[in-house]
Amino acid sequence: MTARETLLLRPATLLAMLLLLAFTVASPVHAQQKDLRAFGKTLKVIEASLAKRQAEESDLTKWAQEISAGRPLALDCVEQGEAQQQKLEEDLVSLGDYVAGEPRDVTRKRNEVKREIKDIERELAGCRLLVLRSEELQNAISEEMKAMLARQLSARGTNIGVLLLDNWQQPALWLSASKDFLHQHSGISRLEPDDWTILVVLAVFSLLTGLWLRRRLLKRASEGAWTDDLTGHFSCALVSTVGHYLPGLLTSSILAVTLYFISGDVRPVPFINIASYALPFYLLTVTVMRLFLAPHPPAAVFIQVPVKLAAPLARRLMVLALLAYVGVLLFYTLLAQSLPESAFLLARGVFAAFLILNLIWALWLVMRLPHLASVRGINWLVNLVLVGALAAEWAGYRNLSVTALRILLGTSIVIGVTLFIGHLFRDFYDSLDEGSRRRTRSVRRTLGVRTGEHFPGLIWIRITTALLLWGTAALAVLRVWGASDATLKQISAWFTEGFELGSLNVVPVRILFAIISFAVLVALTGWVKAKLESSWLSRARMERGAREALVTVSGYVLIATAILVALGVSGVDFSNLAIIAGALSVGIGFGLQNIVNNFVSGLILLFERPIKTGDWIVVGNTEGYVKRIRIRSTQIQTFDHADVIVPNSELISNQVTNWMLYDMRGRVRVPVGVAYGSNTDQVKTILLQVAEENPSVISDSATNGPRVLFRAFGDSALAFELRCFIYNIDERVQVVSDLNFAIDRAFREAGIEIPFPQRDLHMRSWNADNGPSAGK
Repeated sequence: MTARETLLLRPATLLAMLLLLAFTVASPVHAQQKDLRAFGKTLKVIEASLAKRQAEESDLTKWAQEISAGRPLALDCVEQGEAQQQKLEEDLVSLGDYVAGEPRDVTRKRNEVKREIKDIERELAGCRLLVLRSEELQNAISEEMKAMLARQLSARGTNIGVLLLDNWQQPALWLSASKDFLHQHSGISRLEPDDWTILVVLAVFSLLTGLWLRRRLLKRASEGAWTDDLTGHFSCALVSTVGHYLPGLLTSSILAVTLYFISGDVRPVPFINIASYALPFYLLTVTVMRLFLAPHPPAAVFIQVPVKLAAPLARRLMVLALLAYVGVLLFYTLLAQSLPESAFLLARGVFAAFLILNLIWALWLVMRLPHLASVRGINWLVNLVLVGALAAEWAGYRNLSVTALRILLGTSIVIGVTLFIGHLFRDFYDSLDEGSRRRTRSVRRTLGVRTGEHFPGLIWIRITTALLLWGTAALAVLRVWGASDATLKQISAWFTEGFELGSLNVVPVRILFAIISFAVLVALTGWVKAKLESSWLSRARMERGAREALVTVSGYVLIATAILVALGVSGVDFSNLAIIAGALSVGIGFGLQNIVNNFVSGLILLFERPIKTGDWIVVGNTEGYVKRIRIRSTQIQTFDHADVIVPNSELISNQVTNWMLYDMRGRVRVPVGVAYGSNTDQVKTILLQVAEENPSVISDSATNGPRVLFRAFGDSALAFELRCFIYNIDERVQVVSDLNFAIDRAFREAGIEIPFPQRDLHMRSWNADNGPSAGK
């Protein structure tokens, strides 16, 4: 290739690269404009459809979802446009007004900025119009859905009286409809003889197997050595109750699976298939109710429910489970379409009566539980709603009745399940905090939590669990009450993407994850400290005080790390820490001097180790053992087992007597007085012998051996003092007591008297009438 060709290709290559770069930069903008135009067309279609007043509920829901999906695009367009407009206006201000004679480049740049501002204003106007139109259409859809709901709830059909009269006058309709249903939609006629043979053989086999297993399980339940605790009672109840219902559960499950393989592809699903699919769930529900409220003998009720109340409540709940099974067969099969309308509505009214009456009965039993005494007043309100729902059903307002029942039962189930799960978590956390169970005690030992101490970080886990539980319950209640998908999506976006609080973007889900992270890291801190103390540093050639200092400092470092990790997870901007540090410096200068002083003193105590945990020290008027050295204060336990909290600054700035700093040995003094006339050499010999015979006294040292001093001639005794060093100064009081016992015993054997102060009282005689006589 010639040099001329190379020169010709260079501009072409440069142009191609520029075009590619321009396309890369412009393609996102073009895609955004395309999406905005499509959203605008969607809004026009929705607006035209709403104007016709012929929309169904499904159409309204679909339109609301489309608006919720496109509205963020318009909002992002407005946000980006406003940011660009602000930047261009700042550039225009920096260029200033036109000045005669200014450079052409400045004038050209000012004109370009003005044109760009006008273009941005036009785009902003279009995006703001989309935001406004979407908001207006959302409000219109919401109003239309409210009006539609009001029309549905106020719609009235045939009342129960007319239905009774129609069915009384035409009884043949029931027979003919039932006959047609059994022949066409029950699914019985679709089964071939081979199918019936398979079903019968499997039913007999599963029933016999279930009876054999039932006999073995009931025998195990009656003869098993169950422990007298919650686990033992639950295990016994599980074995006996499951064994009692096992034949029905096994047979129904095998028949359901068999029918699925035989006619599971038939559409619509035959009645016999739905009945067989639902039967195992019904029996399983009954089994669970009996397990907790009325377990089969020999098991007994193991939950905190009065025995006289548990059995009736179990029966009533089993009736409700049966009604639910019947309701599935009545309303969710082809039976509902096969019956005449009047017959179906009458069956629905009768079913509603049985259901609501049993609900009232079950609720009355539940409210008799002792721990629900504070909320029994709500029973009347719930009963009123139930009776109102039955009255609406019989009066023909069936949509209103179904809505009331759905809201009441759904809300009750959500709250009940939430309370139950919360109770399980609360019991587990209490056991973890108290160490009342074997497994939780094992967890506490693994994480290094001592007996009597609270589990670290558990309060944060409790808060997070409560927030998650009740947050989920709130979403479920909103769904039960009929909240739209758009509303739930908006709430979900608020939860996951956050909301603006001033200049701060708060993201609830990140805060929850931050709390969980902090709690887990705090718990792991205890585990690391326990491993350091018991395993990792146990073989290191370090003093006990040095190991304790390293463990303590490691704990504070890990806690600080947990705080930083939690702040990072929650989304805190660490660039603002300089401001926080400045604020803290002002606070330290004014009001935190003592805290910082104690903090620094705590670090000095941990690194220099003038005192250690377990040392016997004297600080001012406080004397006792060092129980714990914290970063701000030190806990001293006196000999009376009173805990004294001493600020660390006092231990650094004041005089501290440490009896056990580098040497556990110490000296004791035992003063002794003997009577005048005693053999002093014998006294000295006895005292030295007593000291040497005590195993706690150091007697084989030339410099620290026992010594006896003749201190003084007292008023009534010769004052001696036995001085000796002992191996462990911590045993000083006990050693002095042992020496006193031995000295008393040795003096008694040697006939040496230990005197006590005496006074001679001389009485002067006096005359009883005239008082004391001076001459006598």
